[in-house]
Amino acid sequence: MRYLTQDGFNALFQISHRVDEDLGTDYHSRFLNYLHDAQERDLTVGIAMTDAKGDRRLRPSEQPNPDTYVHVVERRSGGVVISGTKAIVTSAPYVHELMVLPGRAMTEADRDFTIACAVPLDAPGLTIVARPAGRPGNASASFSGRYGQSTGVCRFENVFVPWERVFLCGEWKHAEFLTKSYATHHRHTCIAARAGFGDLLIGAGALMIEANGLSTDRNGHLRDTMVDLIKTVEGFYASGVAASVYGVVDPSGAIEPEPVYANIGKLLLATQIYDMHRLAHTVSGGLVATLPGPEEDHNPETSADLAAVLTARPDVPYAQRAAVAGFIEDLTVSESAGWYSTISLHGGGSPEAMKGEIHRRYPIAERKELVKRLVERGVAEVAGPSSAQPGQCCDTGCTVPETPEVIKRRPQD
Repeated sequence: MRYLTQDGFNALFQISHRVDEDLGTDYHSRFLNYLHDAQERDLTVGIAMTDAKGDRRLRPSEQPNPDTYVHVVERRSGGVVISGTKAIVTSAPYVHELMVLPGRAMTEADRDFTIACAVPLDAPGLTIVARPAGRPGNASASFSGRYGQSTGVCRFENVFVPWERVFLCGEWKHAEFLTKSYATHHRHTCIAARAGFGDLLIGAGALMIEANGLSTDRNGHLRDTMVDLIKTVEGFYASGVAASVYGVVDPSGAIEPEPVYANIGKLLLATQIYDMHRLAHTVSGGLVATLPGPEEDHNPETSADLAAVLTARPDVPYAQRAAVAGFIEDLTVSESAGWYSTISLHGGGSPEAMKGEIHRRYPIAERKELVKRLVERGVAEVAGPSSAQPGQCCDTGCTVPETPEVIKRRPQD
């Protein structure tokens, strides 16, 4: 879960510098002090950004119950008092601290809801209602029995936060930048996380093909399905690599992933996570959903018969085939699989939020100007045969046009 800490720290590094430059505050130095302390103490910090939101037709300040959003209820000489609810806080029960961030653009009326601050997990007034991480204790959970991700609803009830732990308080015009900056960082790291998940499906699918006695060399449909799975995984991973290569230097000195590529990669994985499951199921066969549970492996009345009739290749023991099938079941069919699919779809924002960022950030105007210049040069006209040889298209031959102005790969806004 360290990548969440990194995403939040990068966004706060940028916004604290930005607000200081705009308003003459001292947020950046406060944040640097906190950052260095967190590094020295090796803290993992969860990100509490998504509010409960209440009636989504209404802004934070319009909610009949203000505690559906975290907000400042009192300002004191030594700090602020906050109340409200953050929902869907990844890893909430097992981090050292929570970083509270605004989850949307704000208006002046929402000033009290514009708060960014660090809160220790044992702060008085903080209650976390969480779900288990994975499926511990479940014998069939070969992966999620050991590895999992917990989320929590975090309820803040008059929690006091000292000023040195406050990095934004009321500066509502800057909430949107902070939200989008964090989203860009987080969507970028989500790409790598789900690419790792895809690696597991690719490896398990290949092992299952072999255990079933089949081959991608002899069975073309399995080869094509595996290629589709590889294409899907490496496609959104490539967007993540591109977002890193074309990273944008922020005025604070931090590097922000190139936002178009970061959002494209996250949008691809969010909408294709179900395709990844389908492709893994296709190459694996129905055994991943119908295999008897692991308790039958130790049942003297059935274990020998199962091993005899459910072995496919003689050089692949039944235990190995069953283990791989159970692994794929855990990743793609189980309760944990459904949870990972949903969190892949909505984690870091919904697909609609990514589409909005792609459309807002992509240099469409520059692409329009490119085509306009080509049209002005007659490239779009149908003028018969084209040749650079004298006497063919004209008496003297074509001349080399002036070099057009180079278009930047991405706007550096």
